[in-house]
Amino acid sequence: MSVLLEVNDLSKTYQHHLLPWRLKPIVALDKISFSLNAYETMAIVGETGSGKSTLAKLLAGAENPSSGEILLNGKKLKQADNKTRCKHIRMIFQDPATSLNPSLSIGQILEEPLKLNTNLTALERQEKIKKTLNRVGLLADYIWHYPHMLSSGQKQRIALARALILDPQIIVADKPFAAMDPSTRSQMVNLFLDLQQTFGLAYVFVTHNLNIVRHISDQLFVFSEGKVVERGKTAEVLSNPRHVVTKKLLYSQQMLRKNKG
Repeated sequence: MSVLLEVNDLSKTYQHHLLPWRLKPIVALDKISFSLNAYETMAIVGETGSGKSTLAKLLAGAENPSSGEILLNGKKLKQADNKTRCKHIRMIFQDPATSLNPSLSIGQILEEPLKLNTNLTALERQEKIKKTLNRVGLLADYIWHYPHMLSSGQKQRIALARALILDPQIIVADKPFAAMDPSTRSQMVNLFLDLQQTFGLAYVFVTHNLNIVRHISDQLFVFSEGKVVERGKTAEVLSNPRHVVTKKLLYSQQMLRKNKG
């Protein structure tokens, strides 16, 4: 199987103004390299501010890297090549309530990427929208709804539909299940898995939930202070954690589950 996504020495450093004439470099993400195939899921966990979301933004093109390269299907992605990246790598954000424009109908929200990135006619765009809504478990009638009319789970399905609308190869999801109740979360996880098996999608998940990580991911990266402190096959990392950060995350999850019980 050929490598779908290859990342080589990707990093991000911000310049923080201590004084008007003095800058201090802040390393948000140290050099990281990895590869990802179709049908595979990579999970990224770590403490708040560890660099997880920075990596997600770099992959999706929302931030420019300080160094390194991203290769898609063996070809280097140029930062200015927004069309290729937008079509093949799509992002889902944590809170769909803020990422969905409240003044647009669902149909308009889903049509926008089609207008910008395809040559489909208006009729073809409508058919594509209805088909995509069906894929995420929603009726075609939702094109007339507005975001405020939907539940949090329905909004996240719309966010997923927007990510799928251009038939991408990779979806980068930044804590997509964080605001959901357990029942809705379970439904969404199963939907993600079904879509992966149907369309061969590769996922990059940023999450705090190790139970979900255990269920959906093939590889696991543990971040701390902008660095990868542990990585490997998910089952192996979680069954035999070596780094103190991984152990802390597992302990916190166990305590949370115990308190809920």
